[in-house]
Amino acid sequence: MPRFTRTALASAIALSVTAAANAQESAQLDNIVVSASGFEQAMVDAPASISVISREELQRERITSVADALRNVEGVDVGGSVGKTGGSNISIRGMPSDYTLILIDGRRQNAAGSVTPNGFGETSTSFFPPVSSIERIEVIRGPMSTLYGSDAMGGVINIITRRVDREWVGSVGVESTFNEDRDFGDRREINLYTSGPLVEDTLGVQLRGRFYERDASELVYTDANGNPVEVSQRGPSPVEGDVYNLGGKLTWTPNDSHDLWLDGEVNRQRYNNDECQLGTLDGRTRSCAPNPGVANGYADELRFEREQVAIGHTGRFASGTLESSLMRNTTETTGRTIPGEEGVAYEGFPSIIGGAPRKLETTNTVLDSKFIMPLGNHMTTVGLQWWDAELDDGLANETFEQTTWSLFAEDEWMLRDDLALTLGGRYDHHDAFGSQFSPRSYLVWNTTPNWTLKGGVSRGYKTPTLNDLHAGINGVTGQGTILTIGNPDLEPETSTSSEIGAHYDSQTGFTASATLFYNQFDDKIASGNDILIENDPLIPDGVYSQDVNIDEAVTQGVELSTSYQFTPDWRLSANYTYTDSEQKSGNNRGEPLTDTPEHALNATLRWQATPKLDTWLSAEYRSERYRNRERVRGAPSFADLGDFKAYSLFHLGGSYAFTDQFNVSATLYNLFDKDFVDYRAYGDGTSFGNVYANSEEGRRLWLSARYEF
Repeated sequence: MPRFTRTALASAIALSVTAAANAQESAQLDNIVVSASGFEQAMVDAPASISVISREELQRERITSVADALRNVEGVDVGGSVGKTGGSNISIRGMPSDYTLILIDGRRQNAAGSVTPNGFGETSTSFFPPVSSIERIEVIRGPMSTLYGSDAMGGVINIITRRVDREWVGSVGVESTFNEDRDFGDRREINLYTSGPLVEDTLGVQLRGRFYERDASELVYTDANGNPVEVSQRGPSPVEGDVYNLGGKLTWTPNDSHDLWLDGEVNRQRYNNDECQLGTLDGRTRSCAPNPGVANGYADELRFEREQVAIGHTGRFASGTLESSLMRNTTETTGRTIPGEEGVAYEGFPSIIGGAPRKLETTNTVLDSKFIMPLGNHMTTVGLQWWDAELDDGLANETFEQTTWSLFAEDEWMLRDDLALTLGGRYDHHDAFGSQFSPRSYLVWNTTPNWTLKGGVSRGYKTPTLNDLHAGINGVTGQGTILTIGNPDLEPETSTSSEIGAHYDSQTGFTASATLFYNQFDDKIASGNDILIENDPLIPDGVYSQDVNIDEAVTQGVELSTSYQFTPDWRLSANYTYTDSEQKSGNNRGEPLTDTPEHALNATLRWQATPKLDTWLSAEYRSERYRNRERVRGAPSFADLGDFKAYSLFHLGGSYAFTDQFNVSATLYNLFDKDFVDYRAYGDGTSFGNVYANSEEGRRLWLSARYEF
């Protein structure tokens, strides 16, 4: 069957069941993706490097965040230094985590401003729906700003949830993690899902929920005198915390041509800070000793909250399909205070008072609309986006607001039955710095029934945050001791990425793919030289840190993957990623852009022992990671420690289906109990640092039970 016909047929089938599809129908679409082009098509034909993680794969493992779900995807790294709450950040193709755009059902989730300053950005990956409500996760490696706009410089993660079902279905899952080393905190989770019709073929509803809690870790290392020393709980030894997610969706199908839906969701994260674990409490020193009268910017509990509501419409017409949605997404941090002298206002700013609660809230209001239409040998998508972003920061004493209008168009042109050229462009107009154009071109050639060659060039960009563009005080660092100011002259960061790849499918159980990529990163925003401010009506006199556009960088590498079903019961899958990056300018010229390892290898051997018993053994290898050796505010250099050490891990797991409805899974992670708490002396011998990037858990047992109906 010609490729264009297959694509159009897949789209038509998918659109005809948009209103509702049962689990069996959803499973038939596992090889169909939507994120690469905006419409459904076979994954091998998609004009991008893309990986898909199914719900079945997610349910086999412990998944507590978006980062956990991507741990074994080629080109993706989640093993870099963790954030202060202990969560992982996501790097795609060596780009920093801020350059990955996260979507849920195609809707933007990234906050518009820095609402989680000072090392809490990883909390964004824990705003995650229950696994039981997810159909699949699509991961695009490489810029996708043509379709999705700002933040999609490194790649896109699209979490696609299940459609409302035609018949009532549901699931209840409970899981726990038990650590052999009791210094690590155990974890527990409950997730719920149900969906079905209220009025047959017309009105349907979906409800979902997730409740997760983690005990505090109490890790220690031994100093030069043999004394135990507590590991910092600002990331390496995570504090007590809990997360919950509640959501629902209502769909209305008045006729075969139209679907309307309403979706709402509430997310909450809470982390303990009663002993200065995450930040220095007001009225305390850095060692948490009493220090009355000084506000350091932190209360005894930190909360990160997100509320989202969206409404949408899909219309199917003779000329094509129209998809539109309007979303309002609010993200807030509570538990931060205004640093300074308690009860004393900032000079010239009587409403900014030290020790008062610091409001940190950002709101995205986004209107998306696109029309997908077949025109002869073309599949054309045209669309628009209106994005209004607001940020309230109590430290700045004003509301920041920016509006962006975008128009985009993309066309898949079948030059031949086996050759497709995709051309696209996006025009964005930002009310702070004007216009930005992001083009892309991509060619997919099905050379034979077994071989597919693909490659392209695309442009990505990222706008400065609302805080970055502020002309006054926009933040604080150094545990409340150093103020930062914005720079209204900042320009968007940009990247130009090229890739070429090949995919082979034997049609008898063996597949393999290889991709080469090269990314040029320009106008990176980084800290400039400190500047002296005097006689400014918006900023008190003093020396401040300010960001500027100075840095250029290059990332390049190779991604390899393969899968072999060598018997009906045995399958081996593996992937390998080589990543090289270099900063071409700025203070860190010649150094890597991130701490992504040069070499990363994942492999899994799966054995379907019986129709009810599925077992697997997996291995992962990560080479050394770059460790920044710069001194930070007078601290000793890390040069004595060298780069973070390489490691290998093995995991053994399985699942057993007692009935069609009841399933139990178990996994023994870190099978050989690799110790990641390995602190060594550096500098003058009184400072200690871990030789590994993270203090990962030792051997631990994960148990999960799931009942479906």
